[in-house]
Amino acid sequence: MSDTSSSTPTASVLVVGGGVVGLSAALFLARRGIPTVLVERHPGTSIHPRAWGWYPRTLELFRSAGLEEEVLRAAAGFADHRLNAKVESLTGRELRSTVLPAAEDLGDLTPSRQISLGQDRLEPLVRAAAERSGARLLFHTEALDLVQDDDGVTVTVRDRDTDERRTIRARYVVAADGARSPLRERLGVGAHGRGVFRHQVSILFRAPLSEALAGRRFSICQIENPQVSAILGHDDSLTEGTLIVTYQPEAGEAASDFTAERCVQLVRAAVGTPELPVHIRDVLPWDMAALVAERYRAGRVFFAGDSAHVVPPIGGYGANTGVQDAHNLAWKLAAVLDGHAGPALLDSYERERLPIARGTVEQAQLRLATRAGFATPEQRAQTLDTLHVSLGYRYPGEDGPLFADPASRTAQVGTRAPHVWLDEAGTRSTLDLFGPGWTVLAGPAGGGWTDAAQAAAAELAVPVSAHLLPGEPWERRYGATARGAVLVRPDGFVAYRWDDVAEPAKELTAALRTALHR
Repeated sequence: MSDTSSSTPTASVLVVGGGVVGLSAALFLARRGIPTVLVERHPGTSIHPRAWGWYPRTLELFRSAGLEEEVLRAAAGFADHRLNAKVESLTGRELRSTVLPAAEDLGDLTPSRQISLGQDRLEPLVRAAAERSGARLLFHTEALDLVQDDDGVTVTVRDRDTDERRTIRARYVVAADGARSPLRERLGVGAHGRGVFRHQVSILFRAPLSEALAGRRFSICQIENPQVSAILGHDDSLTEGTLIVTYQPEAGEAASDFTAERCVQLVRAAVGTPELPVHIRDVLPWDMAALVAERYRAGRVFFAGDSAHVVPPIGGYGANTGVQDAHNLAWKLAAVLDGHAGPALLDSYERERLPIARGTVEQAQLRLATRAGFATPEQRAQTLDTLHVSLGYRYPGEDGPLFADPASRTAQVGTRAPHVWLDEAGTRSTLDLFGPGWTVLAGPAGGGWTDAAQAAAAELAVPVSAHLLPGEPWERRYGATARGAVLVRPDGFVAYRWDDVAEPAKELTAALRTALHR
C-alpha cells in the first residue's frame, strides 16, 4: 500500500456518490457557480438501468439545468414501451396483459413529460452536463473518512487506481452514497421503517430479443414458468435486457449462486429460447427495502437519495425523489455560500424533505400491497395517483395534505408554483422564470411589485425579478387577485403570497429577510 498523500484543491461542496442523485447535486450546484467536487468509488456511471421511469417534476428540474431536451432525445426510443404483461416467457403463453396509455398531455400542469429511460443512459448525460457546468468529478475515488470542524469538513479519499490517499477540504458535504451509506453509518445516523423484505439480483445481459418480442415493447414484463419467476426489462435496441430474480437466504440461497452459467439458463428460460445466444454483462445483488433516515443532516453533512431514503421500486419513486432532494438542497447551499442567506436556511432541508420521503415510502408500500393482491380496501383507498406524489407534494406552509392533485394546487405557500404558458406556441413556461434568484409573480394590476423587486434586490443584495401574468391564467392557476403577488423561491416553490398590500417593497423585503434567515 502506498503511503503517498497529497491535497486536492478545496471545494465549497463535496458530493460523495456518483449515481444519478449525486451527479444531479453536482450539476445543480455547479450551475449556481458553487465550486463542487464529486467522488465516486466506481470507475464510471452505472451500467445497470436501475430506475427506468422519470416523472415530469424530474424533467422540470433537468429543464432548469438546460438538460431536458437532451434527455428527451435519449428517451425517444422508449416511447412505445407500453405493454404491461405477465407471460410464461417472451415466446410463451400470455397470462395477463394491459397496454398502458400513451404519455398524456399534461400541458395544463407542466411543460414537461413523463418518460422511460434507463439510469444507465441518463447518468452519462447528467455527468457530462455537470462537467460542462464546472463540477470536478473524480471517479474510482473512494471516501474513507471525514472530520468536521466549525468551518468545514476534511475528507480523506483514496484513488482506487493508484492507491494514493489525499484530503479534500469542503465547507459542506452531500452524502449520496447509496442505500448502505457508509457516511451515514459512520456519522451514527440510523434509518427506520419496514427494512429489507426481499433480496434480489439484477442480471444484465445481451441477447437478440427482436424475434421473441414479435413487435411488442414491454414497459413491465413479469415472467412465470417452472424454471424462473422474474421481472424482465429490455432497452430500445432490443439487444440488451435486465432480468430481476428474487432469492431467499432463509432457504440457504445466496447471491453467489447466480453464476454466469446459471444466469444464462435463467435468461433463456425467461425468453423461451433454449439456444438463445446470451452474454452476461453483470450481476447486481440488491435489497428491496423501505427505510428513511432518522435525520437528513449531521453537522455539515447532508444525506440525499438512497442514503436518506430507500423506497420500494413499485411506482418508480426512489430516484425521482432523490433528484428532488438534490435540487432542494443545492439552492439552499448556494444561497448560504453566496452570503445571501443565513446558515439556518440549511435546517429547512430536513424539515421539508423528510416528510416527503416518509410519505413517498408509504405510498410505494401501498402500491406494492395492491400489486401483490393483499391490500385491504382501506389501503387501496389510500393509494394515490403517481402525479399526486411526484408533482403535487407540498412543504410546510399553509395547512393541507402532503400530496394532492397538482391541478388543485393554486400557489399555496409550500407548494410548487403552478405552470402557465407564457407564449401561444407553448414553449416558454412560468417555470422558466425561476432560479437562480427569487421571483415575484403578480397579477395584471400588480405593477408596483416590479419596483418592489428592484428595491428589495438593492437593499438585500439578492437577485430578485418580477413578472406580471395575464388575468385569466393568474386567477385560475394562482387563485389570486389582480393586485396580488406570490414570492417564488429559486426551486420554484411558493414562499409568500399577498392579495393586496399598501407597501409592496416593505412587505417583500421583510418576507425575503425571513425566508433567507437574515
